[in-house]
Amino acid sequence: MNKIIGIDFGEARIGLSISDLSKMMAFPLKCIKAGKKLEETTLILLKEVENERFDEFVIGLPLLMSGKDSPMTTKVRNFAVDLESKSGKKVHLWDERLTSKEVENLMMQGSVKRKKRAALSDTLAATLILQNFLDAKSFQTQL
Repeated sequence: MNKIIGIDFGEARIGLSISDLSKMMAFPLKCIKAGKKLEETTLILLKEVENERFDEFVIGLPLLMSGKDSPMTTKVRNFAVDLESKSGKKVHLWDERLTSKEVENLMMQGSVKRKKRAALSDTLAATLILQNFLDAKSFQTQL
């Protein structure tokens, strides 16, 4: 059994997280700088995770509050297709609405300074996206 990589996609930075082997818990991994083009970003990400043992990816899908796609949603969908094609691994898209806001609130409650919050937010958002996915998957298997 291998792990799952969680991704909070951004045009400047990509937050990464990783599950444990039992796929029950998500942990922050790192934040990487995005490439200038989508294909370059895919290659950068694959290089960063090449030494991790994982089976699949979960990417946060930034839907509008109405549930409709935004321009960023389209970019994430295109990134997911490119990542699945280049990696040969399954890619899941996961609704990430309000994830960044939740991470921001948690860091503020934890008295994390503003400058430090900016550095941590992408990786923590990826961790929350992955944990939500893992929790939902676990719940489904219990039914």
